[in-house]
Amino acid sequence: MISGKEKERQLIIKLYNEKKTCRGIASTLGTSKSKASYWINRYKKTGILTDIPRSGRPTKLNQKKLDNIYTTLREEESKNNRSGFSSKRVSELIEKATGKKYTLRHVRRVLEKMNIGLITPRVSHIRKDEKKIKQFKKDFKKNSTESMWTTYLSHSTKLDLG
Repeated sequence: MISGKEKERQLIIKLYNEKKTCRGIASTLGTSKSKASYWINRYKKTGILTDIPRSGRPTKLNQKKLDNIYTTLREEESKNNRSGFSSKRVSELIEKATGKKYTLRHVRRVLEKMNIGLITPRVSHIRKDEKKIKQFKKDFKKNSTESMWTTYLSHSTKLDLG
């Protein structure tokens, strides 16, 4: 499948072969003159329009290691009966897997790469009463056959708001 960049490059060469100038090609395609000129010269020299592979150090965090980290996180999540995990914990797992320490910002990028969103941790309130929560849920289930407004109206008449 040809990418959009390659299609644009092919159009540049096609228009060049139709005897258009670099300036004319650039205005027709909505690109810069230097871009059109670059791809025309490159095509004349090499005959190819694809990107040349770049050199560079490969990442120590390959897909297999990312998958292992992901499964470890999900296992810990289910084992501890919690949802979510901290960036610090992910950083520790990455360091254990690669032997290299990542910054928290880089850890967030890695999490985005793994399609894991960042969730801000919320603390529970000091005066949270579990008994009252259970009672509310129980009462709410009893009243679930009624509409929300009849429940509200029955409570508001008890409170004598009017």
